[in-house]
Amino acid sequence: MEITDSKEITGIQILRGFASLAVVLCHAGFALTAYPALSGFLMYGQLGVEVFFFISGYIIIYSLSKNKYSVKYFFLFLVKRSIRIDPMYILTIFFTLASFWLFSFFPSFKGKAIPFIFQQFVAHLIYVVPFTKWPFYNHVFWTLGVEFQFYFIIGIFYFLSEKPLFKVIFILSFSCSCFLPLSNSYYLVSNYAAIFGVGISLIEYQNSNRVIYMVCFVAGCILIYIHFDLITLLLILTSCAIIILNKRKYFILTFLGKISYSLYLLHPLVLLFIGGLFKRFVPYNNHNQLIILSMQLSVSISISYLFYILVEKPSLKFSKKLRIHQP
Repeated sequence: MEITDSKEITGIQILRGFASLAVVLCHAGFALTAYPALSGFLMYGQLGVEVFFFISGYIIIYSLSKNKYSVKYFFLFLVKRSIRIDPMYILTIFFTLASFWLFSFFPSFKGKAIPFIFQQFVAHLIYVVPFTKWPFYNHVFWTLGVEFQFYFIIGIFYFLSEKPLFKVIFILSFSCSCFLPLSNSYYLVSNYAAIFGVGISLIEYQNSNRVIYMVCFVAGCILIYIHFDLITLLLILTSCAIIILNKRKYFILTFLGKISYSLYLLHPLVLLFIGGLFKRFVPYNNHNQLIILSMQLSVSISISYLFYILVEKPSLKFSKKLRIHQP
């Protein structure tokens, strides 16, 4: 079994590029105190996370179905995802710890070094930080836990049967789990289940043309509107339209889509570094804020591309070597 790369679906890479750029601008926009209207607009970039969840719902089912996945390959699937995701994640953890240790030597830094606590580190490695007493080293890590919860649920349960009725019941039940009154629900896949469910429904409909999957799609959209809001629903519907209708490659968004994972993980550190350097060495004025934002964005993209080449690409290549040939 080989998990297929999504590059052949141009809309997916475009969505990844858009989502990663939106999240970076959202976080950078907090510092635009001289431009409150622009800062407020950029805050909507946090919805890029919901787009990532929609993409996962779509592309994981696409890849597993295309490669005739069955539950007996679950551990291989999990290992492949870990090889793809964990090297860059662990590297970012060490960069975060080292950065805050370094910053602690500067009097102007208002934070403090993050102590290395083994239990906290392990909690990050197994994606259970929100359910412990430890905080995240970097709060953007929370989405990786939600993604891995999704991998477990799909890898173990979704492919127990190929019958459409089973899949429809699963999609509807899973999507409705967004209403479960669970503690810490913000960090649980159930909270975003309807978004994942719309992605699953769309690819199943495209694969089979069965109208029943479109019923699941509509139900998921209604649940997103009820559980989230109209803006989130419109964004997910727009994402669907891009996947269905787009056949072109847009260089910038496709490029950003390619480096989106590194960009998502690394940009908070770059924002901190660039912002700190400006505060330390450049006289402050309101006009500097847009210059700082431009530099933060440029450096984030450049460094992310470097780590895509050095870390992500080799990880992806190695992951693809692990395969089981179907009889």
